[in-house]
Amino acid sequence: MKFLKLILIVGLLTTLGFTKTKENLTFEFKDNKNTTYHVKSTEAGMDIKELRGQVVFLALFGHRCPPCMMEISGFREFTNDAKYNKRAKILALEVQGLNSDNIKDFISSSNINYSVVAGSSYLDFINYIGYRTKWNNLIPFMVVLDTTGKVVEFGNGIVSQDELRDLTDKLSPIKEKK
Repeated sequence: MKFLKLILIVGLLTTLGFTKTKENLTFEFKDNKNTTYHVKSTEAGMDIKELRGQVVFLALFGHRCPPCMMEISGFREFTNDAKYNKRAKILALEVQGLNSDNIKDFISSSNINYSVVAGSSYLDFINYIGYRTKWNNLIPFMVVLDTTGKVVEFGNGIVSQDELRDLTDKLSPIKEKK
C-alpha cells in the first residue's frame, strides 16, 4: 500500500496526468520473448497495439537496484496467476544499461517469466516516458495504463503483488456470467 499512498501524493502534486504533448509520436520495441510492441502516443497516455484491452504495468527497473529485485517474485507470481494473466501485462524496462544479451542472462538467473525490454536499445521510449511523467530517474518506477491506454497512475516505489491485483480488479473487473 506504500505505492498507492505515494501515487496519491504524486497525483496531488502533479495532477496525476501525463504532461500534454501535441506530437503524435510512435515507438517500436521488442521484449525478451521477441514480441514487437507498437506504441502510439495519445493525449491521455499511449496506445500499445499488442496490449489493447489489458491493464498494462510499465515497470522501469534496474538490475543493480535492490528494491527492484524485491519486486521480481511478486511480479512472477502475478504473471502466473490465471485470474490476472489475461487481463493484465507487466512490461518491465531495464534502465541501467543492460543490452539484449545481458538481459537474457539476467532473466534466466532471476527466473523472470514476464516481458522484459533492454532499455538501452530503446532510449527514445524511456525518454518519452520520462518526459511525459516528469520521471526523476529514481527506480523502481511504475506507469499504470488502463484497458484503453490511459495513464491512471504513476510513481516511484515497490509495487506488491497485492497492489497489482487490486489495480487490475479496479481497472478490469471480471464480468459476471448471466
